[in-house]
Amino acid sequence: MTRLIVVLAFALACTPALAQKKMYRCGNQFQERPCEGPKTDAAAAAANADPQKQQGTAAKREEREQAIHLTKCENYSEELGDITRRINAGANDKVMDQFMRRQKEMKDRIDRECK
Repeated sequence: MTRLIVVLAFALACTPALAQKKMYRCGNQFQERPCEGPKTDAAAAAANADPQKQQGTAAKREEREQAIHLTKCENYSEELGDITRRINAGANDKVMDQFMRRQKEMKDRIDRECK
């Protein structure tokens, strides 16, 4: 009898939790259906954006990409210098072969990507 009471109490306690509907958060609102896609007004506004602003954005993007490229080339040069210093310091044959291969790879990468 006590088992029946415990089972009924447990079943009654779980019923409201199982009966809840799924909720979706859309921005600051909660609703029962999934959020809608982007508004067509936003897409139209983006298409009709100021041409000068678009040119400024493109110029900033180009500057950022150029800065990234220059930084990458500087990093390659620093790594090549480090490898060269290690080669000049000397090491056993196995390690020296690895350094020589890495030095050649870095020189090729600098020639290919930075000039």
